[in-house]
Amino acid sequence: MRNLFLFSFLMVIIAISGFAQGGSDIYDPFDYGAKGNGITLDTEAIQAAIDSCHHAGGGKVYLYKGVFISGTIILKNNVTLYIEAGATLKGSNNLEDFPTKHSKHPSYEGNFETNKMLIYSEDAKNISVIGRGIIDGNGDHWVDGPYGFPSFSKRPRIIHFRGCENIVVRDITLYNSASWVQSYQSCNNIVIEGITVDSRENKDIEKPRFADVPGRNTDGLDLEDCQQVRISNCFINSGDDGICIKSFSPNEASRDITITNCIISTNASGIKIGTETAGKIEDITIQNCVVYDTRVDAISIITVDGSQIERINISGITCRNIKGSAIFIRLGNRFRTYRENAEINNPHLKDVIIENIQGTRISEKYGCIIAGIKNIPVENIVLRNINLEFEGGGHAEQSYQDVPQREGAYPNGLIFGDLPAYGFYIRYAKNIILDNIQLRVTNEDERPAIICDEVEQLEIIRLKAEASSNSPELIRLINSKNAIISQSRSASPVPVFLSIYGRNSAEIILQNNPFSNAITMYIFKDGASKQSMISERRLK
Repeated sequence: MRNLFLFSFLMVIIAISGFAQGGSDIYDPFDYGAKGNGITLDTEAIQAAIDSCHHAGGGKVYLYKGVFISGTIILKNNVTLYIEAGATLKGSNNLEDFPTKHSKHPSYEGNFETNKMLIYSEDAKNISVIGRGIIDGNGDHWVDGPYGFPSFSKRPRIIHFRGCENIVVRDITLYNSASWVQSYQSCNNIVIEGITVDSRENKDIEKPRFADVPGRNTDGLDLEDCQQVRISNCFINSGDDGICIKSFSPNEASRDITITNCIISTNASGIKIGTETAGKIEDITIQNCVVYDTRVDAISIITVDGSQIERINISGITCRNIKGSAIFIRLGNRFRTYRENAEINNPHLKDVIIENIQGTRISEKYGCIIAGIKNIPVENIVLRNINLEFEGGGHAEQSYQDVPQREGAYPNGLIFGDLPAYGFYIRYAKNIILDNIQLRVTNEDERPAIICDEVEQLEIIRLKAEASSNSPELIRLINSKNAIISQSRSASPVPVFLSIYGRNSAEIILQNNPFSNAITMYIFKDGASKQSMISERRLK
């Protein structure tokens, strides 16, 4: 009995000791003078709690029961900023509360400054922002005057981490940002899980983009030259690109990144690899996501500033009500530099697999685009199990219009204007496989389903596409070589299955295609001849 008593007493002492030790790891900004009343500026109190936590070796700074007004706070090694449900960290109205300081890392403009943000960290390790509370960027305050579009560097972001390692951002709601909602630059080992981004000005997707208020460049989540990143289970509703992978530095890279189980709606593109593209972007996997009510592209892969993009896997994406392209793959030569005296890399875009994609209400204008530039094709692109429904309504004469090159244009699926094909427009590409593609239209469309212009090593397998009796053809090949079209059909009557244009067309094979809905199997135009076709096997 005596031994049992001593054992019980010892367990109580251990429990109390453990509780006290755990309690000492929690730092309460109220103890440092915070008011949490939504009026008083609490920056100094929150920063003092962070500093104390850091100097003690790490722990948790705990915000609860209140609205904490703050300017820039700096997160430091081994500190978790925990915002409890019912608590809000809100950005100040005063720009002076967001001072610009010197940084060892170059900014977007190339200068060595911090820009402006609510939560900042530089070269820190083991930092976290978690909890069920809200971080309010107070973005509505910064819309007008000298802080309006496009001066986004003058408006505070919510989170900006640079050169940091071992980052966790979990469960938090990021609301109403004044600029990029969150950006991570040259960081390693990032986990972003279960967060909500609710920062979308001009919420009505059916109105023009800036119908109600000016835009604020509120990208939902930006990664610039980051590595070992896991993003999962997030809901992002943003006023600019949703999730965007970028590179500012030609000697750095964004790589080893996974994005899974996210729901995205934006006033620009949904899931985007590109815009700023100076260094390498490689080894990216994106899967099991939903993109809806998006003003530009659902899925974008872009290099225009010299980036070398390769080994990209995208699968299991559904998209709905896309005002731009469902799939946009682009190599261009804008060649913007983001660093002084930076060398521009020789770009390439290759080794991309996009599969198991379904979409409806895709724009009648922009379809899907795969486009390189003359002498630099995009290469090794596989699209498999794609099922898309377009709004349609195009006319046959549109299929003959010239598509501008726009090599240096801002890269998105709107740059070429109305496309000559309602489904896929492919130009300057090599080793392209379209396998099990289903294309439909809500309204009759007289344009071809697919046009390929200067494409080499093309395979179209198991295509089933709707057509119009007024369409010139179902598929058009222009100066394309080494192409195989097999097991493919028109889902509705069409005058011609395949048109071959241009004297440089060569080595085209038709194999096992049912032509029951086509009056004519193929025709040759614009200098092409039957010598372009080296084999034909007709399905009995």
